[in-house]
Amino acid sequence: MTISTAETILTLLVERENEWISGQELAAQLNISRVAIWKAITKLINDGFIIESQRGPGKGYRYVPTEKMSEAGIIHHLKHQIPVKVFDCLTSTNTYAKQALINEQITQPTVIIANVQTKGTGHFGRSFDSPAQTGLYMSIALPLNRETVLKPSLLTAAIAVSVARTLEALFDIKLDFKWCNNLYYQNRKVGGILTEANVNFESQVYSDLVVGIGLNLTNTQTELGFITDQLDISRNQIAASLINHFFDIYGTYQTDKTFLSEYRSRLLDLGQYIDVQHAQQILTGKALSINDEGMMLLETSDGIVTLNAGESK
Repeated sequence: MTISTAETILTLLVERENEWISGQELAAQLNISRVAIWKAITKLINDGFIIESQRGPGKGYRYVPTEKMSEAGIIHHLKHQIPVKVFDCLTSTNTYAKQALINEQITQPTVIIANVQTKGTGHFGRSFDSPAQTGLYMSIALPLNRETVLKPSLLTAAIAVSVARTLEALFDIKLDFKWCNNLYYQNRKVGGILTEANVNFESQVYSDLVVGIGLNLTNTQTELGFITDQLDISRNQIAASLINHFFDIYGTYQTDKTFLSEYRSRLLDLGQYIDVQHAQQILTGKALSINDEGMMLLETSDGIVTLNAGESK
């Protein structure tokens, strides 16, 4: 992928956010003219980034962090070398990720983020409200090799714990879960996780996995709950923290399952009598436990059922 001059300049400015960098220094680093620097800065401003400019000694251009999400703004906070693609608008980050995997435009773990989703989708095809500036709409595209043993229930638990650790670290709040993919704060749903897979037509095995996360951060004009009425940190930093927490777990999630105890402790369903929508049926019973594969053991009138997916009511 070719990186534009504007993107390169944005990366340099973000790395030294709130510091002045002269046009002469930028021109020297990139071996281009001052006029080219000015044109690139103008494009970034037109794209919604706040970049101040002042003439004089020790002045030049300065990037000011805003709610505008950007690849450079996220990568600046990452400790894992994971490609990130940020879009102003997508129908759905999961849809984009699945298609890009099929077309082999994505061949390594990659994060897809949209500022707005026009057709954000949750579990069982339900829509997920995804307005601008108020939430985090992210998908993690995970290509699989033939030897990969897929454990989606375990992976969903891992991403849920990653979201919880992110919000606890940045906002000092406790996030809870409802089986198996809904995120709750103060007894109100604030988001969800949607895990989907591409299947190889010939072999009928999973070729790729996409984990989508939708999180309402500040939108109070919705039936969903929200995390805070005003953000004191950027969504770039929130996204980066979530990516870091997830990839801390992902490499060993099938062997080091210590995160499961945290998942269980946050699960509101355990010990409760619940209705679970599983495929096209509703199962009723007592949620006994989560096994070491991330599956729920539900005690029904017909006996104990092991569920690898579903949604509690």
